[in-house]
Amino acid sequence: MGVPLTWNDSPAQAVATQSFREQAARIIRAQIVSGRLEPGSMYSIGEIAEKLNVSITPVREALHDLAREGLIEMKRNRGFLVRTPSNKELDDIVQIRAMLEVSSVREITERALIADFAALRHLSRKTEMSARAGEWIGFLDTDREFHLAILAALDNPKLLEIVGSLRDQSRLFGLDKMAGSAHFLQSTREHELLLDAMEAQDPERAASIMATHLRHVRGIWAGRTEPDQPR
Repeated sequence: MGVPLTWNDSPAQAVATQSFREQAARIIRAQIVSGRLEPGSMYSIGEIAEKLNVSITPVREALHDLAREGLIEMKRNRGFLVRTPSNKELDDIVQIRAMLEVSSVREITERALIADFAALRHLSRKTEMSARAGEWIGFLDTDREFHLAILAALDNPKLLEIVGSLRDQSRLFGLDKMAGSAHFLQSTREHELLLDAMEAQDPERAASIMATHLRHVRGIWAGRTEPDQPR
């Protein structure tokens, strides 16, 4: 069958070099995150396979991957249900991410482990462009790549594995409703502020921006503005 479709996103977002399983997981994740697949609603595997123009097997495999991430619940002989993570789950994830990412950014900046910020700034711009356009597959890919590319400077694969897993468990539900809002765009612009602080070798400023960014992202998960705290 053909290359998987991407519903309302551009078909160019599908990466031909990936397996159908990987592509299906990316696309379904984006539909969940954007709110196009609604929490509490039951969906059949066949229905999703038809939309993606692929066979049921890679879709089923992709759904099992998403179930392990905690995004969905598989229902035997019925399909799958989109999960709504509890506030406690999301708070716990942000707490762990803050413990790992804030201190990591501080160390990377202190040790000047990133010499060339051009690639990171390119990812930052791509993330903001995708956010403005509501292209959620591109947004999720570049946002994830941006954060993990910074942490990669520590040359700690286990750190990348843990943070990547936490991000996949806490995706931003209902992005379509937040698209274009001042709060959402402010969150994406914080990437550039973070890079400015890191390039200026200001570790405390960089750590503060990362902590603020995580609070804002937590607010987006809940569809609300999180109050800023003193930096």
